[in-house]
Amino acid sequence: MKPWAWGAMRVGGGDTSTPADLAHFLNRAHGLGARWIDCADIYGLGASDSAVGATLAHDPSLRERFRIIAKAGVVWQQDGVHTKHYSNDPAYLRQQLTGSLQRLGVEQVDLFLVHRPDYLLDANATAEALNAMVADGLTKAVGVSNFSAPQTARLNRALGAPVAADQLELSPLALDALDDGRLDQNMMEGTDVFAWSPLAGGQLFNPESEAAHRVRAALARLAGSDDSDAIAGAALAWVARHPANPVPILGTTRLDRLTAQVQAMEGLSLSAADWYAVLEASRGGEVA
Repeated sequence: MKPWAWGAMRVGGGDTSTPADLAHFLNRAHGLGARWIDCADIYGLGASDSAVGATLAHDPSLRERFRIIAKAGVVWQQDGVHTKHYSNDPAYLRQQLTGSLQRLGVEQVDLFLVHRPDYLLDANATAEALNAMVADGLTKAVGVSNFSAPQTARLNRALGAPVAADQLELSPLALDALDDGRLDQNMMEGTDVFAWSPLAGGQLFNPESEAAHRVRAALARLAGSDDSDAIAGAALAWVARHPANPVPILGTTRLDRLTAQVQAMEGLSLSAADWYAVLEASRGGEVA
């Protein structure tokens, strides 16, 4: 069974509208291989954290079976902030993690990620703050999200050790991580990889570009079906096939779709030729 994470960004929709509903959803998801709940302070501007927290209070056993990811580093236009921006400021990150812990109703998360790289990053100061968060028991481990390979390397050097995890975009239509050094760096450092938007933000279901049409057709051939959930399963199998062992983050709030997609993923074993066929479809030509 391939492990995967459930993304809480759209919590409240579909089959997750109440704490009881979400508890049922997560219990079923765990049986399908979900091991992480991916949260962030900006999801619903805190409302997502609160919904997950209410569910953990409703069914405390979920905390024993799921690891929780918290993220911070994006500042929205609100409360006097006139420009959306990124902040890796030590005091701000600690403040946001503390707020997430309060909303989640937990004393510690399993993983805290710096959500976006701040162009004004003081790597030494941020690393010191992240190390302090671990030492103070606010999080078991720290990592990054959407950082470039050099940005991660700079933070690793300041931390004195590799970050525990890297969350990056990876799908049959988002290929940058294959060639820009991030996946290679993660494998060399032993860093866990989480893949956000593994279904290309819905482009595989309602393709608009020529590349999306080509990829959907290639995935349908592998799945043996043009059904959207079967195609989603093939896309997830494609992501998980990479030797960095990316953990896909699934964001659906419908239990029927979740079940169908995960079961379709589990039912596929892609050969190297299968994997490259999807890559070629995405790029529009054979590899050189």
